[in-house]
Amino acid sequence: MASRAVMTVMAVVVAVSEAAAIPAWRYAKPLSLPKTKTGEVQEWCDDVLGCLYLDETWELGTLRPVNQLPDSREKIGTTFMLHTRANPAIYEDIVISADDPSTIDATTFDPSKPTKIVTHGFIDTGYLKWLRQLSEALLEYGDYNVIRVDWGGGSLPMYSSACANIRVVGLEMARLVNFLADNYGLDRGNVHLAGHSLGSHASGYAGEKIEGLGRITGMDPAGPYFTGTPNFVRLDPTDAVFVDAIHTDADTILLLGYGTEQPMGNLDFYPNSGHDQPGCDPVNIGIDMIDDIGDGIRELAACSHARSYEFFKDSLYKPCPYLAHECFDYDSFELGRCASCSDDNTKCAYMGIRAEEYVAKERENVKLYLDTGKDAPYCLYHYQVIVDTASPKEAEDWVQGHLDVTLYGDNGEIIENLRLTGEHERFEHGQPKYFMFKSTTDLSRVIRVVAEWHYDDTLTNIGSYCWMLLCNRALYVRSIQIAPMDYYPQTAFLDHSRVLCKVNSDYLEIKSGDTANLDYDESCVFSVSNREATLTP
Repeated sequence: MASRAVMTVMAVVVAVSEAAAIPAWRYAKPLSLPKTKTGEVQEWCDDVLGCLYLDETWELGTLRPVNQLPDSREKIGTTFMLHTRANPAIYEDIVISADDPSTIDATTFDPSKPTKIVTHGFIDTGYLKWLRQLSEALLEYGDYNVIRVDWGGGSLPMYSSACANIRVVGLEMARLVNFLADNYGLDRGNVHLAGHSLGSHASGYAGEKIEGLGRITGMDPAGPYFTGTPNFVRLDPTDAVFVDAIHTDADTILLLGYGTEQPMGNLDFYPNSGHDQPGCDPVNIGIDMIDDIGDGIRELAACSHARSYEFFKDSLYKPCPYLAHECFDYDSFELGRCASCSDDNTKCAYMGIRAEEYVAKERENVKLYLDTGKDAPYCLYHYQVIVDTASPKEAEDWVQGHLDVTLYGDNGEIIENLRLTGEHERFEHGQPKYFMFKSTTDLSRVIRVVAEWHYDDTLTNIGSYCWMLLCNRALYVRSIQIAPMDYYPQTAFLDHSRVLCKVNSDYLEIKSGDTANLDYDESCVFSVSNREATLTP
C-alpha cells in the first residue's frame, strides 16, 4: 500500500485531465472542445487522407467523455524514418514519404523483405531512445525494413486531442503501407505494426484501411477512452490477420494505470498478472532517478506501462523463451495449475516477437500468463512441482510446515535452498500438492531433489499442535513431479518432465528437520493423472 500512497501523491504533480494523466510540465490551458450531439455529424477532411467523422456512435458517455475531431495533418506531422541492415541509421533520421516517392527511391528499402512499423504513444515522440533501441534490436533479430513513426506534434496536447489525432496517424500509416504495396510490390501480409499505448490503437485504425495486414502488436494498449468501447474505437482482433497484445499496466486510471485489462487481440499476454510490474515500485526506482521533473514523473508514473515495449525488445534477444500459458486466471497460474500446452499445443504461446508462431491464430481474446523478473533480461523459467503425498497408516491425515528443496538438472545446473512453500503450508496425506516457482536458471530435466521438511504449528490453529508422543510430524511422499514449463511444443514439455522418488520404496518418510533424496527413475510411481495435473480453461 505504501507504493500506491506515493503514486497518489505523484498524482498531484501529474494532473489528471479528462480521465488521463497530464504531467504538469506539459500542461496547457484548457481548450474549448466541441462534443458531438445526438444526430449531429462532425467532419474532418484532408485532400490527401480523406475524411473522418464523429457521429452518435462515438457518444459513449463516461467511457469516452470528450470526443473531438483531430488536429490538422500538418500539426500532427506524422513522419516515417527507415532503418535497414544495409543502412541501420539508428541515430539518423532517414525520412520516407508517400507524398514524395524520391525519398523512398533514395533509400535501401527492399519490398521483398518483411516490414516492421513501430509507433509511440501519448506525450512521446518518435525520437526517443527506446524507439531507436527497439529498431536496432529488430534489425539484429531479422533482415527487416524497420520504419519508426513520429507523431509528436499530435501526442503532446490534451489526452482527448491525442486520442482524436491517432485516427489521422492511422490513416497516414495505412497510406504509406498501401502506397508501398501498390507501387513497390510490398506484401501487405508481410507487414507488422507494433504500437505502444495510444500507438496500439493508431495501429488498429491503420489495420482497418490495410486489406490483409499481417500483424499488429499492441504494447500495453491505452485504457482510458478505449476500455469497454466498440471495436471500431479501439484495437481489436479484426484489425489484422493476427493481433497480439501485451498488458503491463492494467490498473484503472484512478490507480494511475495507463493500460487496460480488456483483451483486445487474438492473444492477450498478462505478465505478472498484467498489473504492477516487478521493479516498478517508486521506492525501488530510487530518488537518484528523479533528476528532472519530466523524467522523474515518467519513471514513477509510467514504469509498468513502459515494460510492455521492454519485454518485446527483450524477446528479440532471446534470453529465454517467454512462453506464456493459457489459464482461468493469474492466481490459478501461480498455483501451478496450468503447466501443459495440451496435445494440440493451443494452450501456450510465446510473448513478443515469436507470438506469430501460435498454432490457432483464429482464436480470439486468449488470455495467457507468465512471470518476469525486475531487471533486464526480464524473462524467467517456470517450474510446476506436484508433491504426490502418500497415506500410510502411521501418517497423520494432514501436516503443516515448510518444504525446502535443492534441485539438480541433467545439464549440470543447480538451484539451491529453494523455499517451495509458504509458512504453515498444509499437506493432506494422500492428496497432491501443487506449486509453481520461477528462476533465472534452466535445469533442463531434474534428476535429483534434496528435500528438507520442517513441521510447524500456529497459535490460530490449535489442531496444528503436535507433541512427539501424541502425533506424527513426518511428511510422507510417494513421489515428486517437476515439469519445466518453458519447453515447447507439448512433446518437449513431456520429455523434460520428471518423476522422482526413493527408488525401490513405495513412499518416503521425511521427519521434521530431516532431509531426504529423491532421484529420477523410470520405476517411480506418480498417482496424479494428466487431467488432474492441469486445469483446462
